[in-house]
Amino acid sequence: MQKEKNSINQKIKLLFFVTPVIMFLTVFAVHLLFNAPIVISDDSTNWLTSVIETGIGTSITIAILIYSNNQQRRSEEQQEKIAELVLNIQNIEQRHEERERKRLVVFSHRIISNLETIRQNHHDLRQGLTTYLNNNSEENKQNVILSAKKNLESIVYFLIPNIKSDIGYIGDLFEDPLLGKSIINQCNEYGIMLKNIESYNWNKDFLLIKVSSIDDQINVLTSMIDKIKQEINEKL
Repeated sequence: MQKEKNSINQKIKLLFFVTPVIMFLTVFAVHLLFNAPIVISDDSTNWLTSVIETGIGTSITIAILIYSNNQQRRSEEQQEKIAELVLNIQNIEQRHEERERKRLVVFSHRIISNLETIRQNHHDLRQGLTTYLNNNSEENKQNVILSAKKNLESIVYFLIPNIKSDIGYIGDLFEDPLLGKSIINQCNEYGIMLKNIESYNWNKDFLLIKVSSIDDQINVLTSMIDKIKQEINEKL
């Protein structure tokens, strides 16, 4: 910018240096060609004064035009730079949004898959308890307990840690700020249910309450899965 300013100053200085030379040559040429007197007593009609005034006025006009054109060019360059900067920012924001959208989709599908597995485990537990209610044999009871222990290992060591990890990546991208916490709480509740199954009171009334509770949890899980799918659809 300093170099450009110096260039403009040099042009204007050169203009005012050249102007007297041109005026002198003009006066000299007119004097030689038309034998016009250089000095007249009536200065108001002196053509020499007119030449000088015209030269000075033209020089000032040209200097103003040079400065004005330079300012306009600088303004256009600044506008172009601003437009380029805005475009770059928009591109960065667009890439950032695209990355977040991909992150949400990838981890959401993993969470959905794990929640569907947990929901299926709920169905299996419900079915086992229902079978026992219809035939309260020791074999059916042990089948429910063994299945619960197997599912508990999968829940505690794989599904819940994976869900917690995935929610840690995308929980802040959910429109519903409580969705991630609700999912984790629901998974923890199911883990507690499986862990305590051996201490169940295996009478009919107690098991009917548990079956009803499992139905409620299945509905909650289904609602959570639907909410995550909705979150994905809103971002696509």
